[in-house]
Amino acid sequence: MPATRISSVAIVSCAVALFAATAVIAQGQWAGQTFLGDYSQLKLVEGKEGRDYMYIAPLPQESVGKYRSVLLDQPEVFISRDSPYKGAKPDDLAAIAEMLRSTAAAALQQRGYTIVDKPAADAVYVRIAVTDLQIEKKKRNLLSYTPVGFVVDAGVKALQDFMDKYDILDMSLQLEIQDSLNQDVLGAAVIQRGKSADSPRRLSFELLVGAMSEYSDRLACRLDNSHVQASQRINCLDPVARKTRPKLVGP
Repeated sequence: MPATRISSVAIVSCAVALFAATAVIAQGQWAGQTFLGDYSQLKLVEGKEGRDYMYIAPLPQESVGKYRSVLLDQPEVFISRDSPYKGAKPDDLAAIAEMLRSTAAAALQQRGYTIVDKPAADAVYVRIAVTDLQIEKKKRNLLSYTPVGFVVDAGVKALQDFMDKYDILDMSLQLEIQDSLNQDVLGAAVIQRGKSADSPRRLSFELLVGAMSEYSDRLACRLDNSHVQASQRINCLDPVARKTRPKLVGP
């Protein structure tokens, strides 16, 4: 089924691109085939909590050592037409978007990459979206609702608030990374969690943030690998290997 898009004005500024591999995915593998430019090159890779699909483009020799900063857009959110509840408030969806962005930024900055706000020769452009989102509203006592205008802690608190109101039944996290100047796609990923990945349990936000953190760390690792020759690259799928960065080329 196609997904219903939550407009950028309704939630928060909308976004753009992350990861990449090879092999054709069957048409209709997931509903939200609208965010990435090309789904045909995604390949199923091993995943612990659901289904993960990736594509990684070959990096031209002249690009080795080029990328040192990241233009990280705000995520988009698409609610599935199959969702039992479709009336999430804009602030609730903004909480999802901002938490994903801040999680990605933290993982990238931890490995020494600068977050920038405009295209540059040394910058990759990262797009993120939550698609196929299916939620179910929880029943709560009216006294537990936060009055409009009441100031609360941002980020995690906003996300905890969302999880107090809704159960997440299904979702896909879609990511794409491009050269920020010429828009060449360097990679892409689709991470399925929930019903579509044959998981009957409700999704915790910790799982969602954990997936974002994992893939952001992999992205930073792949950027590290882009600075060295093939023989010096580490396995970015291995969390232990990612703890030891390859020796970077240049300053």
